[in-house]
Amino acid sequence: MTLLLLFILISGMNNNINKEIRIVKNQWVDLEDVHFLHATDGKAADYPTVVKIKADETYLHVSFACSKDEFVDQNTYLIHNQPLYNQEVFEVFIASGQEDPDHYLELEINPNNAIWVGQIHNPSRGDKSDIKAEMVEPQASKIVHSASKTKKAWSGSLSIPWALIPGEKSLDYRINFYRIVATKAPTVKNWTCSTDNCAFLCWNSTLSGKTPAFHRPRRFGKLSIE
Repeated sequence: MTLLLLFILISGMNNNINKEIRIVKNQWVDLEDVHFLHATDGKAADYPTVVKIKADETYLHVSFACSKDEFVDQNTYLIHNQPLYNQEVFEVFIASGQEDPDHYLELEINPNNAIWVGQIHNPSRGDKSDIKAEMVEPQASKIVHSASKTKKAWSGSLSIPWALIPGEKSLDYRINFYRIVATKAPTVKNWTCSTDNCAFLCWNSTLSGKTPAFHRPRRFGKLSIE
């Protein structure tokens, strides 16, 4: 077996493993994976995404920086709880406990600092199209958020109250991070992302096959807090 083939096999095996993060309370930790993976096949994408997280008594803090974004100024959503996922976003899905969740928080933020907040009910855990979202009014959610744009990049932060996350407050969580990034210049103002003009990226790939899909909680990674 050649070294190249061995590397490919090992890489494929690693993509099938749910990643783990271990953090110490009140200390920032960088996610090691700067290159998120394509949702469809788990291949690394050339769109650097730096993520840092920290836990305190009240919040889970997430800081992120999205690089190589050629079209960041062409995101048009400005109002909270609009369908931000139709354009470029950074997303966090999280639930309490160690098991594959069927109820989890979905939180999105776009380059214009608009957020989308929903409690997701996914009884088949992605096996069927039976997902329901219960919208959360952003101000009532008490999420603290910010976003800013620079040339061909954007960054931001989210402070997520533990009280908003489904399940009992715990030291163990299931979590995933996502990024949608435009790969072609939008041709109309109110454009919508698709596989033809955007990349759908995951920290822990959902390995969804031909069609990108984020709502696959069996593929959430694991977060442990000390």
